[in-house]
Amino acid sequence: MTMRRGACPTLSAPMETGDGLLARIAPAHGALTPEKLAGIAKAAGRHGNGILEVTARGKLQIRGLTAESAPLFATEINALELGAVDGFAVETPPLAPPPPLAKRINAYVAAHGLGPSLAPKVSVTVDCSGALHLDAISADIKLIMADDGQWLIGIGGNGATAQWLGSGDEQTIGTAALTILDLLAESGGRARDFAQAQKDALRAGLEPAVQHPARVDSAPVGRFALKDGGSALGIALPFGQVAADALVALCEAAPDAREVRLAPRSGLLLTGLDGARHEEVFQAAHALGFVTQGDDPRLFIAACAGAPACASARFDAKALAAEAAAAGLPDGSFRLHLSACEKGCAQPAGPVVNLIAVEGCCTLSCVGAKPSGRLRTFLIERGETLRAALLRKSG
Repeated sequence: MTMRRGACPTLSAPMETGDGLLARIAPAHGALTPEKLAGIAKAAGRHGNGILEVTARGKLQIRGLTAESAPLFATEINALELGAVDGFAVETPPLAPPPPLAKRINAYVAAHGLGPSLAPKVSVTVDCSGALHLDAISADIKLIMADDGQWLIGIGGNGATAQWLGSGDEQTIGTAALTILDLLAESGGRARDFAQAQKDALRAGLEPAVQHPARVDSAPVGRFALKDGGSALGIALPFGQVAADALVALCEAAPDAREVRLAPRSGLLLTGLDGARHEEVFQAAHALGFVTQGDDPRLFIAACAGAPACASARFDAKALAAEAAAAGLPDGSFRLHLSACEKGCAQPAGPVVNLIAVEGCCTLSCVGAKPSGRLRTFLIERGETLRAALLRKSG
C-alpha cells in the first residue's frame, strides 16, 4: 500500500481510499482483448467491490481491494500477460499506434533507469493529432505534431496552458524532451517548477514556438476511422464508472473485437468489428448503461469519486451527477465539474462550471461558461442537500 505524498496507485502498491484500496493499471497499446478485459473485471468482482473506472486520462482503476485481496488480484492480472501495466509510459492518442517519438522516449527512460527517480505524477504526452487528441490532458512534457510535420514542445500544462518552448523536427524535439526528463530525474520535481533560466536554456536550438490552434475536445463515443483503413467503435463509462458484471457482459457481447483500447474521458474503443456488428454492439452497450450517443448529458459531467468512495468527500458526487444528467443538465456548451472536497479532483479542461464542497457549504464558480439560473439553483440546492445528508449519516 502506498502512502507517499503525491504518489499514484499501482497494481503492486494500491492506495488507501474511502472504500478500500485502489489499484490503477495502464495496459500497453494492443494489450487488451475482450477476453482479457473480462478477466480483469471478473478479478475485480472477486477481490474488490466490483467497481471499475476508466479515468479522464484513460487509465483503468479497480476499487475496494483489501490488504488481503490486493496481492491475489495482482496475481490474477499478471497471469493475463498484459505486459507492463504501471510505471512510466508516454501517453499517446488511442486511435493510432504509438509514434516513433513515443517509443524513443520510453526506451530512453528504461535504458537509463529514470523511472524510479521521476516524481510519481510526471507525465509525457506525444500527440499526432486525430479525432481523439490529448489537448485536454496536462503533462510535464507535451509534444504535438503540427500539420507541416514539425513538432511543438511545451511543459507544465495542457494544450491551452502549457508553456511552449519551441518547435523543430522530430529528432530535435525528441532530444529536448530527453534533456527535460534528465532534469526531472535529477531534481525529483515537476516541469512546472522550472526556473526561468532553465526554460531559457531549454529553448536553445529550437525554432520559436508556433501558435498551437485550439481543438475541440471530442468525446470517445461513436465510430472512428483508423489509419489502417479499419474503424473503432467508441463507448464511454457513465461518470467514469462501471460495475464488473456490466463490463463482463459488454466483453461477451463483442468477443469478435480484435482489441479494446482505453481512451481519455473514460472511453473504450473496440476495433476489428465489421460494420454490421457496430449497431449490435452499440445496442448491447446501451442496454448495459454505457454512454453510446455523443449528445448524452453524462458526457459533459466530470465527477470525482465522491462519498463513500473517498474519505475526504462531503457529498456523493456520482449521485449528484446522475441527477443532473437525468434533468438534462448541462446543455453541452461547457463541462460540469462536481468535486466533493477542496482538492478538485476530476477537474476538466475548457469552459467549466465547478461545484465544490468546502467546510460548511458548497461553492459555485465558472470559467468561460454561463450556466442557466436553473442549473445554478439545482446545483446549490442538491449539493447542500447531499452534503447535509452525509453529515447526518456520519454524525
